[in-house]
Amino acid sequence: MHGGKSVFELRTTSCNKGEAIHQFMQVTPFAQRTPVFLGDDLTDEDGFEAVNALGGYSIKVGQGETRARYRLDDTQAVEAWLKTCLEQWPVEPA
Repeated sequence: MHGGKSVFELRTTSCNKGEAIHQFMQVTPFAQRTPVFLGDDLTDEDGFEAVNALGGYSIKVGQGETRARYRLDDTQAVEAWLKTCLEQWPVEPA
């Protein structure tokens, strides 16, 4: 069990969010795509590092030191950013 912001994460000692991202990025539909990862917790730092290594977008939500390349102030800023993304790049229905 690993502590986080208002949560406890259950995970093996041999895997973290960075390893999970690397595994996801090797399979369809994620392979050959650009990863985008947002997080607000210490346990997200491995994910930021993995996304950076893969040339993606690592986004820290909130304050604090981070390995993320970008930052959004809070969840309201995340929502506004996502709305802007959808307006610029509409998603076709499946």
